[in-house]
Amino acid sequence: MEINKINMNQKKEPSNKYFQEALSDFVYDAASGRAIRHLTDTGFTAAQIVRQLDYPTPFSKVQHTVTRHLRECGILLDELPDAYKCLKTVILNQHLPEKLYPLLAERIRQNGEEHSYVSCPFGIPGLNSSDGNASPLSLLTGREREYLEGIAWEPRIMYHRLNRRMLEISVQLAGSVKELCFYFLKSGERCESYHLNRKVISNTGKPPTVS
Repeated sequence: MEINKINMNQKKEPSNKYFQEALSDFVYDAASGRAIRHLTDTGFTAAQIVRQLDYPTPFSKVQHTVTRHLRECGILLDELPDAYKCLKTVILNQHLPEKLYPLLAERIRQNGEEHSYVSCPFGIPGLNSSDGNASPLSLLTGREREYLEGIAWEPRIMYHRLNRRMLEISVQLAGSVKELCFYFLKSGERCESYHLNRKVISNTGKPPTVS
């Protein structure tokens, strides 16, 4: 009989644990989740959100909620839609931010933000500091770095919608991060900033266009 009681208790433990986790998630969402999503839409970084919340919430949990919300809104993608896979490659013969910005801004205007993305290698190990050189992220302002650090990047290329914030960030990095490319669906372009160490590969098999 005692053995049976022990076995019954052991069977109850997983369900009790699941219930506690579900309850914790519900309380978290009620106390912080909706506020985090709203503040993310308003433009706050994860670190800023942590400072704004009345209910104490770990940074990692806020980061997770922010990342999930960006995915659900289509701002952050794990993969580009199939329509992006056969784009012509265009080399933007500029790497200075002040020159690159208007070229990209015009393409965003033509395509719309919802059809414009930038590849993001920020979760790939070694990007932040390699070969003893300064991190490319040191080119950014503190708030720009804070935005990137507030996203739980996968250890591979991801894609972020090319809204104004990411445009300002990406033009700073385009000349030094060779994995960073710009994708425009309506005009059918995959744009790369001029980079001395970049090996240019055209998706269509045709020579890339220089713009």
